Amino acid sequence: MLKIALLVLTTMQDGSVRVTLSATDDMVECEANRDAVTTILTGAGRPPILALCGQSDLRLTPFVHGMPESAETNRYRVDLVGETFTVTPLAQDAPCREVREGARRSYCARSGQSVVQ
Repeated sequence: MLKIALLVLTTMQDGSVRVTLSATDDMVECEANRDAVTTILTGAGRPPILALCGQSDLRLTPFVHGMPESAETNRYRVDLVGETFTVTPLAQDAPCREVREGARRSYCARSGQSVVQ
């Protein structure tokens, strides 16, 4: 079932990409959360690569603030076409190729969030 979610991509200290995906009740709440997160990250000198509200059928455990990068072990591929995104879980040994072709972009990312079954 599709639900509105906030997708945030940030750069970690080691240069890799972190993905967070947080479900919200509606688009208004999502956009408010996006604005708040973007303001906080930008104010800390670490603006997000992307902060986007959209629909997703993937559910992840809640984001935990202050998690060390070493605990960000879950792998995901994030595909974007225009303003639409798909987040796909990856096995630890699965290949991932980043793409930047016009409106189509793919990121290989890590997260401390895991898939909720």
